Amino acid sequence: MCPTRGGTGGTLAPMNSGDVGVYVHVPFCERVCPYCDFAVVGTRSLPAAREAAYVEALVEELGRRAAAFDARPLASVYFGGGTPSLLEPASISRVLEAIRERFPGAPAETTLEVNPSTVERARLPDFREAGVDRVSVGVQSFDDLVLKRLGRAHRADEAHATLAACRAAGFARISLDLIYAAPDQSEASLANDLAEVVRFAPDHVSAYELTLEPETPFAAAAAKGALRLPGEDGAFGMQQQAEAALADAGYARYEISSYARPGAEAVHNRRYWERRPVLGLGVGAFSTEPTTSAHPHGVRTSNPRDLARYLAGVEAGTPPLREPLLPDTARGEAVFLALRTRRGLVAAEFAAEFGGAPRAFFAHAIDELTGAGLLAESAAGDLTPTSDGLRLSDEVACCFV
Repeated sequence: MCPTRGGTGGTLAPMNSGDVGVYVHVPFCERVCPYCDFAVVGTRSLPAAREAAYVEALVEELGRRAAAFDARPLASVYFGGGTPSLLEPASISRVLEAIRERFPGAPAETTLEVNPSTVERARLPDFREAGVDRVSVGVQSFDDLVLKRLGRAHRADEAHATLAACRAAGFARISLDLIYAAPDQSEASLANDLAEVVRFAPDHVSAYELTLEPETPFAAAAAKGALRLPGEDGAFGMQQQAEAALADAGYARYEISSYARPGAEAVHNRRYWERRPVLGLGVGAFSTEPTTSAHPHGVRTSNPRDLARYLAGVEAGTPPLREPLLPDTARGEAVFLALRTRRGLVAAEFAAEFGGAPRAFFAHAIDELTGAGLLAESAAGDLTPTSDGLRLSDEVACCFV
């Protein structure tokens, strides 16, 4: 279901925001999970010299690339990974201070991803003192058997202890990650996970279906028939189970994998779905630079995924790879990224940037998807995904790329 695209052009009126979000990628992990396809480096310990070298590379990269973002007000900061909470709080503080020197204003949120572990729990008060005001805790499951099958380093008791420590450290904004459709996972196990989430009552939940990324150990195991997964129907049933349980507890699903209490949607993550400027620092990080007269849809940049190449490139002053976004690419991304969200695509905003309503470029796709019950179109031309459209988001996206 991927029709050919067509349509007319128009006067470009860039949709842009006047602020910036900063993403900081920290690649270090004590253990690399068998389903992970992120730019990560396995290390049982993080030597102080190695940490210092990486932090200084981040600060150096920031200094060279901040000018492309015109000293815009800082909207959000997100430390992701990898396991960024393996860094010392002083390292997090050093990076945050450098970001504040380049961009004015106080960010609406500063998020740090945290894994359940004794070392990271002990650092939580100091992370908060350093300027982190939101944590995203990679619980994944409260079932020890599921955690073991996922290759996670922690067990349920550590997850409970870390969540309690987040509250004790004074974090009011806590996001909790779950994975469903894990190997041999049952609906009863997921029901227990959801009950534990509701009992803890974070303000935000990310519930991800396990996906098999190419060239990961899980993908290789599945190819050999050594990985028992619930299948498409089973995964959909678990997704419905999660949505129903979270809705009953007051969480609204505002994006494919994201649920929040009113007003607690992730500020930084929404920047990607809304195509707002993001400066990505570190190994494998992507950026979306603001629009200019030369590049009316912005420029995407990407850093090397290899740590040694990244460090050498920063030392040599080598810029990241740059990809100016062409109108055809930008139009497709504007649609399929918006359709990841419950809000969907606002036709007037799309037309302001691209000189025509979505139907002017994607009439065939819109007709096919609305006919299949995956998309709804308003009288004004706004597009919103149905529940089936969110479930089959990959099929929807392929019609616009």
